[in-house]
Amino acid sequence: MALTIDAIRAAKNDEDLVDLLTSELQRLLPDEVQQDRERFHKTLETVPRGLRAMAGIHEFDVSMALDDLAWHFGNQNDERDLKETLNGLRELELTEIADLFQNAWEIMKPHMAALQSGDFGGKEFSDWLEDIGAQQQIDPMNDIIWDFCKKAGGLGLLQSWVRYARMYPERCIADETAA
Repeated sequence: MALTIDAIRAAKNDEDLVDLLTSELQRLLPDEVQQDRERFHKTLETVPRGLRAMAGIHEFDVSMALDDLAWHFGNQNDERDLKETLNGLRELELTEIADLFQNAWEIMKPHMAALQSGDFGGKEFSDWLEDIGAQQQIDPMNDIIWDFCKKAGGLGLLQSWVRYARMYPERCIADETAA
C-alpha cells in the first residue's frame, strides 16, 4: 500500500516515520530493481523528489556510519549514484554536508578510474587513500559530518528524512490522490 500524507502526519515518533519512508522506498525500489543499476536509475526518475533524495543519500548514510567520506567513494563510485547523493543532500536541505560532499568528490575525481576498477596499485584501499593525499584532505570534512550526525541523534543523516517528510509530506508520496 502506498504511503500517504495522513500516514506521515500520524507517525508516532521519528523512528516510526523513518520506518514508513523506508518501507515506501522498498516498495518503489525493491531489491531486484536496486541490484540492476540501469533499472534502478531509470526507476528512480519516477520516484517523488523527496523519496528520490532519501534513496540518494541512503548509501552515504551507511558509509558515514561504518566508514567515512573518503571510503564512500570506494563503496559507491558510479557517478550517477554520486550525483543522486549530491542532489539528495541538497533536496533534503543538508547544504553544508552537500558542499563537503561536492568538495570530496572534486578531490576524488582524478581517481575515479581507479575507484571504479578497484585497482589501487596493489595497495590496500586505506593505504592508497593516504598515498594519493585524499584521506588527509577529507578527514576534516568527516569531523563536521560526524558532528552533525552526533547532534542528530541515533538516526544520523536519516534525521533529515524526518524533518523533510514533516515539512514537505506531499513530496514523499507516490500517489498524489493518496493525500
